[in-house]
Parts: sequence; C-alpha cells; structure tokens
Amino acid sequence: MSSDKPWRIFGRIAVITTMILIVACRTIPIEDREPMRQEIKDRASETIDQLITKKPELQEKIDTSAGYFAGRLSGAKAPIIGFSKGLGVLYDKEQSTRTYMNINRFDFGLGLATGTYRVLALFEEHEDLEKFRGGKWTGGIGAESAAGEKVAAAAAKVDEGLKVLLVPETGAAFLATARIVKLTVNEDLTDTGVSEVSIPNRGFDRTDRQEEDAPRKWEHKLPFFAQNVIDKGFDLPLPYGIGLTFARVEQDQVLDNLEVGINGNAKEPFRFVSFENAKSESDSLQVKLDAWLFPFMNVYATLGKIDGQAPLDVLLDGNDMLDHLGINCSGPFPNPLCAALQDQIITLPIEVDFSGISYGVGTVLAGGYNNWFIAVPINFTYADMEDTDTEGIAITVTPRIGRNFNLNKWGNLSLYGGGNYLDTELTVTGQVSTPDGSLVIDYTMEQKNKDNWNLVTGANWDINKRWSVAAEYNGYIGSREAIIISVGTRF
Repeated sequence: MSSDKPWRIFGRIAVITTMILIVACRTIPIEDREPMRQEIKDRASETIDQLITKKPELQEKIDTSAGYFAGRLSGAKAPIIGFSKGLGVLYDKEQSTRTYMNINRFDFGLGLATGTYRVLALFEEHEDLEKFRGGKWTGGIGAESAAGEKVAAAAAKVDEGLKVLLVPETGAAFLATARIVKLTVNEDLTDTGVSEVSIPNRGFDRTDRQEEDAPRKWEHKLPFFAQNVIDKGFDLPLPYGIGLTFARVEQDQVLDNLEVGINGNAKEPFRFVSFENAKSESDSLQVKLDAWLFPFMNVYATLGKIDGQAPLDVLLDGNDMLDHLGINCSGPFPNPLCAALQDQIITLPIEVDFSGISYGVGTVLAGGYNNWFIAVPINFTYADMEDTDTEGIAITVTPRIGRNFNLNKWGNLSLYGGGNYLDTELTVTGQVSTPDGSLVIDYTMEQKNKDNWNLVTGANWDINKRWSVAAEYNGYIGSREAIIISVGTRF
C-alpha cells in the first residue's frame, strides 16, 4: 500500500469540500430571517395595491383564487444573455401556508435591460399552485418594454396556462427573448420543520418560528409520522442523503485458529506457533445512501472500496513441527525436512495485502434538545477481498453526545465526543516459503482486533440544511487509531 495514497484521498476530499463551499449557498442568519420575511410580505402587499390601482378587476380574481405569488426581481441583460434573481412569497389560501421562494430567471435573445421588477402570479386551481411550489424549471417567450415607473403592468407568459404580471420598479427594458425561470423553496425563510442541523431536535433556536397563522407543513413522504412530531415542535433533517466517506484505520490484531499445510499436504490445526507484531492498516472509501425512516431513526447502506495490509511475524518451532508431522530425524537417511526444521525457530514474515469491496448496512438512533444531542450509529460491514479467500465482518457501535453552535451565515457546527466499539473478524488465507523453496506452508488463520473500545471526538459542519462536512478521530485509549472524513448532501 503506497504511503502517499491516504494523502491523495485527503486531497480529493478537500477538493470536493471546496466545491461544496463554492456551490452551496450560505445560510441566512437566524436573527435576520423574521425582518426579511416582513420585508417580503410588505413588498407583496405593495405590489398587489399597485396592480389593483391600475387594474381594479384583479381584486375579484385575488379573492376567488386558490392562492397567489408576489415577489421582486432584480438584474440586467446584455444583448444576448441576461440574468435576474429575487425573492417572493407564495400564499396558499386553502392550507393557510406561506412559502418563501427564490426566483432565478435567465433570458436569451435580443434586448437590453437593467433594474428591478415586482411580480404577481395568480392561481385559479390549487393543482397549479402546487406545481409552482414544486420548484421546477419553466420556460416561455416574452416581450417587455418598460421605463422607470411610467409604464403600466405588463403580462409575460412563462408557462402554459400561467401569466405573470410584471410591475417595473426602476430601470428600463427593451426585450424580445426566450426565457427560463427556476423556482426553489427558500428553506431558511420557510419554516416547514426542516432542521438547521443533521439531527432531529426540539428547542433549537425557536426564535425562528413563523407566526401561528402560517402553520408548518412537512412536505416529504419520509420519515413516517413526521407531521406528528413537527406539530409538537420538533425539527427534522431532510429525509434523504447521499455522502462520501474516507476512513483510515490502524490497529493491533489477535490471531487464532491457525491451520497449516506443509509442502502441499492438507491443512491441519497447528498449535506449536506464536505470533508477533500483528497489526492491520486499511484505507476505505465508501458511498453512503440513507433515509430517515422514523423521526429519530435513520437507516443507510454503504458500498465501498477497501485496501490494506496485515503484516505479522509467525514463529514456528521446528522440532514441534517435525513431531507433529511424525518425522524421525535420527535414522541414517533423514527426511529432507530435518535439515530445514530440526532445532530451528522459523520466522515467517507474513505481509497480507488485501483489496476488495465492502458492503454495509446500519442505523442511527438520534435526537436533540436545546442545542444538545445524542446519536448512536450501529453499523454492519462485510468485506470481500479480491483474488484471495480473505473475507471479514465488522460490527461498529459509536454512542456519542454533543452540542450545536450557531455560526450565523456560515451554518452550524456540532462538536461531540463518545466511545467507539469495533469488533472485526477477518479470515486470512495465504502461502509462504523459505528462501530455498524446500519448505512451502499454506495457512489459514482468524484475525480479530485486539481492543474493542476506544474514544471518539469529532465535528460536523452543517453549511446549510443540505450540505455538511464532518471529521472524526478515534483513539486515545487502546491500540486502535482512526481518522474519518465525510461530505454529504440531503434532499
């Protein structure tokens, strides 16, 4: 195993993390959310008042609608391409909810534009409103001509059956373009019960609740019973996740049940042996898929690649081996093995290189209250090594307790500590021989980790509600040391 391989993997993880930091949006600080909500609601009311003043017949349409969306866009367009972005609020009159949404609009075609627009969309059917809230890409063709606030509202078709009213606020526009619009729920401003951190919790920054006239509605199929616990004041992570985990583990090993076959003979149990310097080193890279099945129970599956070494020295007593084989070396024509074994302590330096595929399943039981949390991951992993009969099973249980710290616009940092229980059983099969080739030994043995328990400290950085990065160190007591780094996203 190349000594620089872990650093190459660390480098890849660092590149992935850097890309996440570039792509992922920073979270809106909690103390800024309610003022932003109020500003968006005030602007929505102003937009409606302006439009009703220009088009009084809109009042009846608003009153009879299933809901409406009001927002504000700002941006610019060069002769060929343009981009606008903004925020708005979607009022669902049937369910009495408010959903704050991001708007990103791309224009392609002739024209020049700069400034800000107010936007209003009305929904006659609740099905159309739900489609709009789904955040899909929409497209269409539009033409606009506006200058400052002198031009009345204009209608722009952005999707089949949906017309959006635009009210120019500042700037000017002369456009004839094809456009696409991307709508996404702003998960910082919309209180749907999605947690700020990766752990189900209650009481975490409760100042960020929306008013009672905008009840929280869990919009995902999992976990089961989510709405029940949301109604009781709990927040839950987004239900599904995918992540990448790198782990480097070094530990001492205990060897047992050695079976030996000499020069092609069948392997038999052999007790006249001792072991020294038995240890293992492994690097693994795993893809993890998970889902919150119940509000405080996550289940997951992993698939990964594992590479490692298990070096050890096997000390064989030559005289005991001869007795075990029933060879008498006192006759006139001694067995050729007598010269190799009689009165000898034979050291067999075994260097087991293993590489294979690992499969894992597990669960995490977790919950938090007032920034404190408890989590208990339980994991079962099976490793199937390539080109050898070597295979193994590992059971891991890692109870931990920690605390969350809010970093304002940089998300949330969780620090934790606890214990790590690891029980591995690896069956190792191989062959070694003396330099002259007179003695060839086939062997099979069982390999287990020497120390089951060690201590754990770690940190998890929730950049926002979707992206997170974690690092963990296992060690401090016993012979095992491990470094684990992971990146993941939730949806």
